[in-house]
Amino acid sequence: MRKIITLLTVLLVSSLVMGQNQERLSVHFFDVPQNLESEFLKFNSEVNKTLENAGYGKNFYKLYRVKNSDQEKTLRYFQISSYTSDKHYEMTHDVGKEYEDLWNEMWDSEIGKKVWTFDNKTHIYRKVFRVEN
Repeated sequence: MRKIITLLTVLLVSSLVMGQNQERLSVHFFDVPQNLESEFLKFNSEVNKTLENAGYGKNFYKLYRVKNSDQEKTLRYFQISSYTSDKHYEMTHDVGKEYEDLWNEMWDSEIGKKVWTFDNKTHIYRKVFRVEN
């Protein structure tokens, strides 16, 4: 009986630990029209500042762009953010009224209509999970 209880305890603890270790990334490939770049960078900075003030660290959303001389014509921007679990992901998307207002304003703006389209042509978004092998 003692062995069964020990085995069940080990299995339960293992499943809890494994269930919480869901390291993941959110990745975006997209374009920003040149006339919206400064506005987009400002928006991204405000989102990061809000997340930093909420305790999620500096530059939570990391933004990259190909060089101006790069031959690629589309999907020239890349944004990445990392999360320890689905719960962590949800927490960073439910920061409070200031954060919600910032995003709502963006959705109604030209940036929302031209950058955050999620159409798999001009904006590709993927939630990826770490593969352990």
